[in-house]
Amino acid sequence: MLGVILAAGKGTRLKELGKNLPKTLLPIGEQTCLERIVLGMKEAGIHRFAVIIGYLGEMIEERYGRGESLGVEITYLKQDLSLYGTGRAVLLAAEVAAGKPFMVSYGDILVDPANYKAMLKLSREEETSVSSVNWMDDPAQGAAVYLNSEGYVEKIIEKPPQGQSTTNWNNAGVYVLQPAVFDYLRRQEKSQRGEYELSGAIRDMVEAGLAIKAHKITGYWQDIGSPEDVAAIRHLLREEV
Repeated sequence: MLGVILAAGKGTRLKELGKNLPKTLLPIGEQTCLERIVLGMKEAGIHRFAVIIGYLGEMIEERYGRGESLGVEITYLKQDLSLYGTGRAVLLAAEVAAGKPFMVSYGDILVDPANYKAMLKLSREEETSVSSVNWMDDPAQGAAVYLNSEGYVEKIIEKPPQGQSTTNWNNAGVYVLQPAVFDYLRRQEKSQRGEYELSGAIRDMVEAGLAIKAHKITGYWQDIGSPEDVAAIRHLLREEV
């Protein structure tokens, strides 16, 4: 299976931390964020990767080359940042995915590696796409995910108004997707944020009746969008050693 990692974005909220470095290269302990994602997926059985690059992407290529140092195979795909968004980023991997299911992770999301293996297992058992969710007091900063009684995704609302969600489940940024997603990605228009959203394609798949199972994240989940977030995950992982 292919692993797709979205690493094109500019870490504007990281301030000085992201000024001269793509956020996926931020050191988290002895490894970069990107290394932790790749090695976690590798442990789950994925050895072939497409890394979507954009802002300072050449630094990622120089650091990891074709993936030899990590024991994997990496293909780099460059995103035109004038067509910005997670949807257009994933769409770049259509040819490399070769009509087969694939795993996706946002490049600024770190999860306990056991989740990758659990999601792949769930996808094979259910023969469907899997979207990860994590519990938050209010998913206003992400995407609110509503589940039905059987644990399938029923509705997704991107960046809902604060305090108005009736779900605590947030889009956790890791997926196992069936190739049908590319048809929905090609039809996406810009969201209200001016981006082509992967969550928009997922929403359209759900509305079209395609089953998408939710995996509830176990262990830790942390994005690295701000200096405070980076400090939090560094502290957490030091405590776990």
